[in-house]
Amino acid sequence: MPALSPTMTEGGIARWEKKEGESFSAGDLLLQIETDKAQMDVEAQDDGVLVKILAPDGSQNVAVNTPIAILAEEGDDLAGIDIAGLSAAKGAAAPAKAESVHVAPAPKTVVSEPKSEDNSAHGQLSPAVTFAIHANHIANASEIAGSGPKGRILKGDVIQFLKDGKAVIDKEASAKHAAAPAAAPAAVAKSQPAPSAARPSADAETAFLVQSLESSVLRRLGELELAKRSTTVQIPADKLAKLVKANRALSDTAFALRAAALALHQVPLAKDGNTRVGIAVEGSKAPAVFEIADASTTSVLELAARIKDAQRNAAPVSSLPAVILAAEGVYSPAVLPSGSTVLVVGKPHAVVSSAGANAALDYALNELVGGANGPKPVVSSLESVFDVSAVGESPANAAFVGKVKGFLSNPELLMF
Repeated sequence: MPALSPTMTEGGIARWEKKEGESFSAGDLLLQIETDKAQMDVEAQDDGVLVKILAPDGSQNVAVNTPIAILAEEGDDLAGIDIAGLSAAKGAAAPAKAESVHVAPAPKTVVSEPKSEDNSAHGQLSPAVTFAIHANHIANASEIAGSGPKGRILKGDVIQFLKDGKAVIDKEASAKHAAAPAAAPAAVAKSQPAPSAARPSADAETAFLVQSLESSVLRRLGELELAKRSTTVQIPADKLAKLVKANRALSDTAFALRAAALALHQVPLAKDGNTRVGIAVEGSKAPAVFEIADASTTSVLELAARIKDAQRNAAPVSSLPAVILAAEGVYSPAVLPSGSTVLVVGKPHAVVSSAGANAALDYALNELVGGANGPKPVVSSLESVFDVSAVGESPANAAFVGKVKGFLSNPELLMF
């Protein structure tokens, strides 16, 4: 059970999105975890297989760091894993029995919600989504478009619905919430303890929205701060994509690491002559860095195997390399390493080709100066590129990342 916030001590399993024996890729949604404050998605960090689910859907009060599943890579030997022992040790994660919980029926006038027999987007509202709808008195909840798996409504969908001004507020329900009587009906008081606090006020609604948006705002501020310290270049992606597609043993990371090692020999970044390179993976508090020795003289095919082996078996280094290769999102401004340059390789995306952009610019200038000359060009030609950024304090970062671009623009030269 991962700790999804600094104060989280336990959580529940809302739903597994993958089944036992099912393969997944990095970035796939594995499961949804519920806490007393929110419901959050957990994505896969690497490719692998979901071998065994130890905490099934509906499990509650699972302590942080308790095993909830066994993940492996294709071909891993699982003979030495005591799956039965792990399952037996996890006693607190059993799903709560339905018959042991008595819930008083909710008043029909609070909010018009979809019927529970609908098993699609509106039929499986999480507690976080239900709270967001009730706390904001949304009367037209059935019109919220879900962006989750199988069209399921997520908390972010409710927030976006409010921000877009599409929500119809139930003023009668809102007024009842504001003037809620101190004494609850006798039938409800008998079936469950009276709440210690009043229902959510306008301040509580504001706090909920701020809390919901806080993580995305902080993430965006972190990205902007990193951008200030970065030197970024765009590199055509087609050649590299074809090489990796032709040989599944290769990886983009291996090409980028060798390009960085070669560029570092041509443009030194460290004053002490450090020419070591390594890779960073996400850790519990800060990224873990693994050094890959002799990357400049090793073929990308062998580098791909050594990178995978280092992530499985190697111990993180105590003395950081001069250049650390990292995926987007691994480093934030708070944990940037001192004295090292972080090389961030982004994912491919489409941009207007230089030829198309120049044609559009020429037409615009001609129209501005002397009137239109000929038909307006249609800018439809796109090319796939990926961004490579050097993040750090070295004044040579611009020259270094320029060398990296030269190598990655011709990846076939890195094969041997």
